[in-house]
Amino acid sequence: MSPDVELLRIVSQVGYLACFKSDAKRSQLIMDGVSAIGREQIPIKIGVAVAGIYAGKYDEAINILRNHILAEDPNHMSAKCFLGIALTQKGHKAEAKELFEEVVEHGNQDEKIIAVAYLNN
Repeated sequence: MSPDVELLRIVSQVGYLACFKSDAKRSQLIMDGVSAIGREQIPIKIGVAVAGIYAGKYDEAINILRNHILAEDPNHMSAKCFLGIALTQKGHKAEAKELFEEVVEHGNQDEKIIAVAYLNN
């Protein structure tokens, strides 16, 4: 049985809401479930990584972003932006800076705004 993409998207949004409401534990639980069902989908992987960042699981987020998403799509600017955020939190500022500079050059407007904010800090 293949998972319904729309249902996974909605459940992912619930995971994001929990994350943004500072409920990292519930967010992680929801995103882990979504990941188990839709693991081949890059948006799902991004969601799991973002939830990991908010939960302080930076190594896990870095692994997903670097070894799963960017290995599959090396030009995924959202993944590079979130990888930069996770690396910043781990203290790897030089590597993060390179990623943010690339996002500023090649990303969409939302990605650029986030990257510029981190570059200016």
